[in-house]
Amino acid sequence: MRVTLPGQLADLVKRKLDSGLYASSEEVIAAALELLELRDKKLVSLREDIQEGLASGAGRIFDDAVVEDIKRAGRERLAQRKKTG
Repeated sequence: MRVTLPGQLADLVKRKLDSGLYASSEEVIAAALELLELRDKKLVSLREDIQEGLASGAGRIFDDAVVEDIKRAGRERLAQRKKTG
């Protein structure tokens, strides 16, 4: 496959090669594509999390009452673990 990069990207590849971190332009492009793939996977996961949150129903204001509910739930879980563990 042959790819022509615009000047700014070609300069970036050259700088990466000049840094000595990469042995070839193919390595630079492969690293960039791996990062792109990772970013895309994170975006998919984030979108799924957002949809899950939206589907979970109405939220509530995060205040002292919420903090106390979280603490209470944590204490209950800890007590259950101590009973079964």
